[in-house]
Amino acid sequence: METQKGQLTVLDQITDAGKVRKKIIDAASTLYARKGFNATSIEEISEKAGVSLPVTCHYVRKKSEIMRMIMEDVLNIFRENLLDMIRGIENPEEKLAIAIRLYFRVVDQQREKALLIYQKSNSLDKASKGRIMQLEVEVSDIFSEMINEGITYGIFKPVDVDLMAYNILIAAHMWVLKHWHFKHRLTMEKYTELQLEMILNSLRV
Repeated sequence: METQKGQLTVLDQITDAGKVRKKIIDAASTLYARKGFNATSIEEISEKAGVSLPVTCHYVRKKSEIMRMIMEDVLNIFRENLLDMIRGIENPEEKLAIAIRLYFRVVDQQREKALLIYQKSNSLDKASKGRIMQLEVEVSDIFSEMINEGITYGIFKPVDVDLMAYNILIAAHMWVLKHWHFKHRLTMEKYTELQLEMILNSLRV
């Protein structure tokens, strides 16, 4: 039997967990942005994703779990790409600059998802909210490790590392939250370079 365009075959749904997960995440993100979190049902997510309802329910027992999956997706995209990009690079400042540019780009590419996390995280159950907070700390820890390395090498001056790492996160998220303002005069690339310059200037000895 043929499937509709974009719909997963039964075999895909059984064998390709990554593809199924991405279909569910992307469908949920689109529906949440269009209809709102509370007005979207798991049945609608299943239909839009082209994944059968039983398979969707296997991955998602309740809607709040999708928000966790969205956050995990954003983090995994960042982390997997970063490992490839900094392989063989020793200079802590160069590594930090690569990580910042990449994180800003990922947040921009996943802007709809990042905005949903901000808008809906407070309405999630305690377990899902806790997991999202943990994932955020994992992103922050990546930047903290690079900053600490720069301090150890004498390239960066001693700073409150946790605070600086979170400043980087918030600077990226500000592009999402205040995009309505910055888009009129800055491209994403220009915004990133201006933020990067300020961050590095505040770190350099």
